Formats: sequence, C-alpha cells, structure tokens
Amino acid sequence: MPLPVKSGNLKKRMILRPQIWACSVAIAALMMPAAHAQQPEATATAAAEAKRDFSLAAQPLSSAIVRFAAQTGTNILVDGTLPANIRTAPVRGKLSIDAALAQMLSGTGYSYRRNDARSFTLIRPGAQNAAKAGDADVQLNVITVSTGTPSVSGLVAGKDAPYETTAAVTSIDAATLQEKNAGNIDNALRASAGTFTRKAMSGAGVAVNIRGMEGYGRVNMMIDGARQNIRVMGHGVSGGSAFVDSDLLAGMDMGRGSLGGAAGVGTLGGAANFRTLGIDDVILPGNSYGAMSTIKFGNNAYDWSRMAAAGARTQNGIGIMGAFNRRDSGAPKSGVDEKGRRLINPNQQEDLKSGLAKLEFGNGEDHKLLLGGVWYNNKSTIRSEPQTYRNQTYTARYDFTPDNDLIDLTANAYYNDAQVRFTEGNYAGQFTRDKGMGIDVTNRSHLDLTNDVALKLTYGGAYYHDDVTNGQSWGTGGPGDGKIGIGSLFTDATFSYGMFDLTTGFHYDTFRLQGDVARKRGSETVLEAIDRSDSSLNPRVTLAVTPVNGIQLYSTYAKTFRPPTVTETFFPGAHGKTPNPTSPNPDLEGETSKGWEFGVNVLEKNVLASGDALRMKANYFSNDVENYITSGPYSMKNMPMLKFINIPGKTRIKGFELEANYDSGFAFAGISYSKTKTDLPYGMWSDGFGIGELNGLPDYTVTINAGFRALDEKLTIGGQIRRVGKTKAVKPPMGPQLIDVEGYMLADAYASYKYNENATFFLNIENITNQAYKPAQYMDAQKLGRGRTVIGGMTLRF
Repeated sequence: MPLPVKSGNLKKRMILRPQIWACSVAIAALMMPAAHAQQPEATATAAAEAKRDFSLAAQPLSSAIVRFAAQTGTNILVDGTLPANIRTAPVRGKLSIDAALAQMLSGTGYSYRRNDARSFTLIRPGAQNAAKAGDADVQLNVITVSTGTPSVSGLVAGKDAPYETTAAVTSIDAATLQEKNAGNIDNALRASAGTFTRKAMSGAGVAVNIRGMEGYGRVNMMIDGARQNIRVMGHGVSGGSAFVDSDLLAGMDMGRGSLGGAAGVGTLGGAANFRTLGIDDVILPGNSYGAMSTIKFGNNAYDWSRMAAAGARTQNGIGIMGAFNRRDSGAPKSGVDEKGRRLINPNQQEDLKSGLAKLEFGNGEDHKLLLGGVWYNNKSTIRSEPQTYRNQTYTARYDFTPDNDLIDLTANAYYNDAQVRFTEGNYAGQFTRDKGMGIDVTNRSHLDLTNDVALKLTYGGAYYHDDVTNGQSWGTGGPGDGKIGIGSLFTDATFSYGMFDLTTGFHYDTFRLQGDVARKRGSETVLEAIDRSDSSLNPRVTLAVTPVNGIQLYSTYAKTFRPPTVTETFFPGAHGKTPNPTSPNPDLEGETSKGWEFGVNVLEKNVLASGDALRMKANYFSNDVENYITSGPYSMKNMPMLKFINIPGKTRIKGFELEANYDSGFAFAGISYSKTKTDLPYGMWSDGFGIGELNGLPDYTVTINAGFRALDEKLTIGGQIRRVGKTKAVKPPMGPQLIDVEGYMLADAYASYKYNENATFFLNIENITNQAYKPAQYMDAQKLGRGRTVIGGMTLRF
C-alpha cells in the first residue's frame, strides 16, 4: 500500500498526469524544509489562513490538484478514481488556501477535508473517505484514473470541454451516436449547431458542411487526425467524402470557423475529426484484458450489423486491441407520400466490411506511443453507377508529458490511401485514388509571468502531402492528376489576468502545387508541367472575460486560408470516355475568409438541484470570403466551356448557433439551433454531373431533445424533434435554374437500458410518423429520405 507521495516523486511515480496517467496514489506538492515542520501550530495555522494570489485556469481535476499543491506547498491525499472528464473551476484572485481549494472544486462534486495546516484529503462525491485527519501514516490504495480522450490540436473532446473553450467547438460521444442516432453519422452531425452534411443517395461516405462551407478542404475532415482528401468528379460528392464506419467510432469532434493548431491548417471553415475505438473503450476499468461486441438489427432493409472487438494490456504499459464490423444493408423504403406510396431507393444499398487495430506502448508513463490502422471496404451505387470504396488509414501518435510545465508534447503522423472505383456500367474501370501523408507536432507550455499573470503557449508545425491519380490518360475521365504539399507553423499565446484571457496567434501556411495541363500547339495537344506555390499569414486574436464562475464571454477576429486543390486546378473536364468542353485552370488563387465571432459559454453545476448541470454555448459570426472557387463557364470559339474559377469580390456568410442542455440525472433536455445566411455561388453543372456543389443550407435547423432516466438511472427513455427549414436545389436534370425544396419535421425516439457494466441494450425509432420528405443537401432532390426505421441492439463487454 503506497504512502502519500511528495511532489519531488511525481515524475518518478507518474502520478495524475492528464490523459495518460493510468493510476493515482496520494500526492503532495513541495516538501517544506525541516525548519518549517518545527514551527509552532499557531504559526502554521496563520500561514494557512493567510491570503495569496492565485491564477489557475479551468483544467482536468487530476492536473489541477498537482498545480494547486505546487503553488501552495501543501500535501493533497487522494482516495478514489479521478475521472479525466471532470474539470475544475478557474481560481483567480487573493484568497486563502481553503477558499481557493473550495473555489477550484466548485461544481466538480468533490469536496475536501483539512488534515492539518499543510495537508488536505480529497473526497469523491457521495463517499466516506478512509483517510482521517491527523493520520500521518494513512495508506491509500492504488487507484485507476480514466484516461483522457485525445483529439487533434485545435479541437476538444469530452462532455464539458466545448463549454470551456473560446471557440465554436462540439464533441459527440459514442453513446450519443449509437444509442440516440442508431449510428447514423449524418443525423448526429445535422443535430449539432452549425454543422450539416452533403449526402449522396448512396449510404457510403459523409461530407461535412460547416456554416455553408463545404468541399475541397474547406472543412478539414479527418480520421484519428489523418486528413481525408479524396474527391470524385461526377457520380459522387465532388468536394470530398470521408469513408468511415460509424460502428467503429468512439466519438466525433467538430470545430467551426478559425481553429488553432493542426486542425486549422489550410482550411477555411472548420474541421471534423472522427475518433475510432481505442483500447480503453474495449477493456473495462481495472481489467487487463477484455472484449466488446455491438450487434444491431433493423427493419426497412437496415438488416444486421455485427461488431466485435478484443484487447489486452500488460502491467508494463503495453496494450493491443482489434475490431471488425460487418454490415450488409438493402434498399430502404421512403415514408408514405401524398399518393400513399412508399418508394424504394436502391442506391442506398451497402456491403460494408471494416476493421481496426491499435497498439500502445507506455500507458501511465511520461512517454506514450499509440499506433493504429483502420480499414474500410464498401460497395454501393450512386446514380445507377456501381462503385467500390476502399480506405486505409495508418496513424502514429507520440505523447511526452514529463513533470515539467514547459513540456507537453504531442506528435502525430499518418498515411492514408483512399480509392473509389467504378465497377460496372458506362465508366467501369475508372477510378480516383488519393495517397496522403502528414505529420504535426504540438507543444504546450505554462508559465507564471508574475503573481497575477499566467501564460499558456501552444505552438508547433504541420505538413501534409497528397498524390492524386485517376488511372486514365488526360481527357478520358477523372478529376486530373497532381500533387500538393501544404506546410504550416502555428502558435497561440494566452495571457490570463484575473477574469480576463487574451489569446493571440497565427497560422503561417504555405503550399506547392504540381501537375500537368494540356496546351494546344498547332494541331497537337501537349502537356505542360505546372509548378506553383504561395503562402499566407493568418492572424487570430481572442479576448475572453469570465465575470462570474461558470459564465464566459469571448470575441474573436481571425483570417483563414485555403489553397486551390489538385482537383480544382487540374480537372481536365471529361465525363466518361469522351472529352467534354471543360478545361483546367492553373491560375486559381487560394480562398481567404476574414471575420468576427462573438460567443458565450455557460457551464453551471448544482443549478436547481445537487448534481445537476446546465451547459450552453451560443455563437454569432460574420465572415467575408474572397476568391471563392466554383465551377463556372467561359467561352472558347463561341462554345460554352467549363472550368473552376475564382469569384470576384467578397461573399458574406453570417449566422447564429446555439447549443443548450440541462441534465438533472433523472431528467434531461436540450436544444440545438442554427441559422446561417450565405450568398455563396453555386457552380455550373452543380448536382448534375456533381462537378460543383450547391452550398444552399436550409434557412434554419433546430433539434429539440428530452427524456428521463429511471431504475437508478439504468433506464433512459427519450425523443427528439428535428426541424429543417426550406432550401434550394438545382432544377433537374442540371439546372442552371434553382427550385425550392420544402422544409420538413421528423420525430425520433430512443431508449437504452444498462443492465450492468457488461451489458447495455438500446432501441431507436427514426421518423416515427413515416413521413415522406426530400432531405436537404441530398445530391438529388427528387429522391426521398428513409421512412420509419426501427433499429435495436446490444453492447456486451467482458
């Protein structure tokens, strides 16, 4: 049984490091000189009651008590698990040690007891701590701390983290995705503020739309930090899709607007990271090995989905796990239309096989290495053209977190190989392939500049490279071959003084684009090599104020930049095996966005009753986009031609977003609301050949969710209403005229029962009223969405 440990032993014992420390014992800060220990009791008491200046930011509980102990010279004893998702309140001002500790623990559910002038015992919610005041020889059990949930630098993961971040960020966990949305990524994203999707009628792939920005890297879509940059021109979502299996996801993290860190490199409107299952998702706490299986079955051609995973971890910090999933869905029926019909859409058939493997070294140590591989294979059909989808993602993440406020280092590297191939029909054998690789390194440092001013630095660099091939010679199909490399240096410096936080930062992005374009020389067509580069400095500044604990106001001015892609620059303009009147454009300029954002965060606990929580995030934004790229016409020998062009002038995007949730334990309710107004132009042949996209978001979206828990909160029953406003679509078959698409409202219900830690059962009913509707942002407005679908399943863990 370990004894209380002084701060000098923190690094050696690896205690309570955020995110990677696996076990915690009683900890203490600086050991005071022996002479101090011999002071009279009255003097020690007076020192404890004396006020001093504090400046501690909100942070995970495990790291907060380490910093608190170090600043105060006290010993803090811990008994019980410290979950990594519990964050403390900020502590600022001139306070006594007791008052500062009470303020720091406010809202966490934890309390404390003073043992003597220099020692405290932390008490977990609802527990009677075994440590007694004055027991110098208290022995505490080694306990497990829940490991953190890492995401890409610039994004956050966890229930509370978005409401403590001065940026428009959202995090969706696996339970919300699976139990509330039956694993439907599109439904989960569309129920989040400021986030939407473009959906091909096929079930394969997801294209994330943020604030009307979509495609060609405007939104940085990632799988475990690996960028997904494949783009298919015609019979696909041309701006790009991410091919990932929702049954292998542990969560999704999104950021809207300007983002710091690696997530914001070379992107215009935001980022979305799809986090896959890890070792800690499979192995139950306290176990060294485990297995997990999720089995689902649904009507309306959903059929069976079967996922199985297993993992093990040794005492020396080595862990391994693997997972496999199989889903073979048929053609679902729509809801009942005005003529009483239920239409069948065969383009939503899927034949999915996917899997992953993770290998971990150094869990619970200063050094940690995580290696991962994710494999995705699917078959589907887009507009009567059968396709296969293959995506392989390989990642490596290294964390170095010594007991040093200047070093908290993370390095990520990846290789991603994605391919879409036509297997039958008019374009059999044609394919698009993107081989991407990248690396990013980020370090975080904390400094106390004075007794009143604290500084947090986040800085690093990133580079990624894409090699695009299509398997055809020029002019016979595909978006064109080429390569692009993008590098960036980034930094954010946050100065904290009292209730104020000032963050200044920038991205310096540079790119190099290479490929061939065809030129006419007399009667011959020759290829000309293009090699061009450019750079952009993108500053960002945020001022935040926390007038009272739990409420934070912030304002941000930022510039973002997106270089032209290989697809836009070198697209030769062919559809099928016959060249069409289109042309590449090697003179494209990159897009920029400049604008303001105003936001408020609310994170209050124990509001109406003990243990409840109110979480709210609201944002207003206004941005001007310059050099927006879309497909447009030009004339050549009196013949209309098409190529990607820069739209002159500025294009305004503005809107309001709200996410609010209240949870008392017994009952919960929430609302998500988005209203975005955009004048973004749509491209020639948008939604027809799928060359340009129509970025016409619905007038508004709102999702209202409510429910209750019973049987000691093992049973959860809830429902949600999804209201989507009217939108625009291209008039069939290819426009250019637009038509109105009516809005719609859908009702869903869900329930789950956690029998014990080993078994959870769940049921989801989508579109309860069996309504026929035309989904917004679908590629073909003539198609109808899925009718009433009931999906039930269970998750078993051993």
